[in-house]
Amino acid sequence: MTSENNMKKENKDQLSTSPVKPRIRQIFNLIVSRLHVKLGILARKDILFCSVWILSTSIFFYLTFGGIRRITLILGSIILDITILSYFIAYLSLYISVGWIFYTVLGFIFSFKKPKKHKQFNPHGPMVSVLIAARNEEKVIKNLLEDLRKQTYKNWEAVIVAHNCTDNTYEVASSVKDERIKVVRFNGGYGKPVALNYGIRYAKGDIVVVFDADARIKSDFLEKLVPYFREYDAVQVRIEGSNSKLNLLTALTDLEWVVYTDSVERFGSEFGIFALLGGTGQAIKYSALKDVGFWDERILVEDYDLSLRLLEKRYKIGYAPDVVVYDEKPCQWSSFFKQRARWLRGNFQILKKYVPKLHKIPQMWHILLSHISIALNYYGYGLAVLYMLGVTYYSFYFPFWIWLWIFNVAIIGLRSLKERGLRGLMLLPLLILFSY
Repeated sequence: MTSENNMKKENKDQLSTSPVKPRIRQIFNLIVSRLHVKLGILARKDILFCSVWILSTSIFFYLTFGGIRRITLILGSIILDITILSYFIAYLSLYISVGWIFYTVLGFIFSFKKPKKHKQFNPHGPMVSVLIAARNEEKVIKNLLEDLRKQTYKNWEAVIVAHNCTDNTYEVASSVKDERIKVVRFNGGYGKPVALNYGIRYAKGDIVVVFDADARIKSDFLEKLVPYFREYDAVQVRIEGSNSKLNLLTALTDLEWVVYTDSVERFGSEFGIFALLGGTGQAIKYSALKDVGFWDERILVEDYDLSLRLLEKRYKIGYAPDVVVYDEKPCQWSSFFKQRARWLRGNFQILKKYVPKLHKIPQMWHILLSHISIALNYYGYGLAVLYMLGVTYYSFYFPFWIWLWIFNVAIIGLRSLKERGLRGLMLLPLLILFSY
């Protein structure tokens, strides 16, 4: 009888506790999955790429502010002092640091300045041709087309190029009924510039505006943008992250654009030196676009290349900080690295193409700053390899360099606080590492 009572008690305990364990496990799995999303780790390869970022950042950070040692290379019984190698990285780093500090400080100051008031075109503004290269964008393309239909500026048309699509992009875009919207199929070639060059054949406007298919705009976008063409031949609008609050990666890429790219654009535009066109939200006079030969299909960063060709022919590019396009940032580390790898390859293409033309593009000396930064990273990693092979080195830097760096961080912090509030300020330490 006792054993029977014990069995009943055990069965009762199992019935009462068995649902609890799966529930705890379910809650735990939910927390872990949400944490992965917040960190941008949605696949195993994302863990690898995130680890690479942390490791490479740590190495270069140590090379910049590491301990002081002599560089010696031991060849048998001969000890060779190669300390001079560190002077190159020190002077180059100083040049880059001063340049970027100059941009960030002035960009921060200009961020308080109200945008210029441009006169509206009367009685009618020029025709605007919106060009959208869409490859497998059935989930988002309709949002942008509906945004266009709500524009307060009415003199526009849109050309959507459904480029090598394997989904229903063409059908979804065609379902938006508006006589100003033209959807064309194009199967062939590869890359965004190929699709843009195909779509431009159908454009009839005086101004061409390029959007990525996942972009979003407010109803006064074109109304604010068009008057800028009284002063400029091409204009880049401000880019905001539409998914900046999704996870850590999207927040950092959005903040990176605000702190660095926006600062450089404001500086260049205010002083009339240069502004650079971005992948989305770029606008160009059709006449200027035709004069430079449209987009170069061989270049991976076609927007950058187009900017330099316009500057080479003395066309004026401006920046419109009060005109905003909302753009989706990469939400996974693997897709982020894929994007940056494409940009890196494109930057080397730009170097190869334009270094012989430095004398024709005075602004190139400013623009080369970013390219030299890339070279500096490779040089720094080279020193790291020597160190791992047993060669000690001397991490030389100027005594006031550290104070310049601290000053730069303070300015970046103030800009982050101004643009993104306390959340931006809390992300500052990660942004510094992200930048390295």
